[in-house]
This record gives sequence, C-alpha cells and structure tokens, in this order.
Amino acid sequence: MKKFSLLLGTLGGALAGYLLSNEKLRGDLQKAKDPEAAAKLLGKHLQADGAKMAKEVKKFVESDDVQKNLGKAKKFATAKLNEAKKGMDTLMKKGEKEAKKALKKGTKAAQEMIKNH
Repeated sequence: MKKFSLLLGTLGGALAGYLLSNEKLRGDLQKAKDPEAAAKLLGKHLQADGAKMAKEVKKFVESDDVQKNLGKAKKFATAKLNEAKKGMDTLMKKGEKEAKKALKKGTKAAQEMIKNH
C-alpha cells in the first residue's frame, strides 16, 4: 500500500512539475475563458506530452534514489503537489476576479442598452 501511495504522490508531483515548468501551458490557462476551456487546454497539452511524461515518471519511480529513499521521495512529491495546488488556487482566484469584472461590465452595458432603447 505504501508503494501505491508513493506512486500517486509521485504522479501528482510530476503533474505539478509539468504545470510549473511549462510556461506556454500556464499562459494558455491564464487566457482560458472558463474552467471548461482550461480543462480542455490542459488535456490537449497532456495528450501531446503524455507519452514523454509517462516515460520520465516511470524512470523516476524506478530509479535507485527513489527506491532507496522512499520517504524523501514521498515528501518531495507531496511538496510539489502542494505547490501545484497553490498555483491552481491562485489561477482560479484570478479567473474568478476577471469573471466578476466581466459580469459587472456586461451588466452595465446591458443596462445602458436598455435605457437607450
């Protein structure tokens, strides 16, 4: 069971590392209009890089260092996952603020249009 937990933690860490290291993906996610569009962008990027990422994760998990230092690897993966969570929270908060601004702007524009007609 410990190896399964390590594997999940490592995969989470790998995904977090991928998200944090891929500037194009982060930029595209910031420009996404809604969470659905962000999910599609993430899926597109993961599909393109999935095979390469899977090989790297497998190589990492099977490495002597990871096998010798399971505890350290788990802590590292957990830390990377937490970093990714914080990054996604920040991204989502920014998206929420932008959505609120757009809603207010759209509401004002609609009210003006109603007044003028």
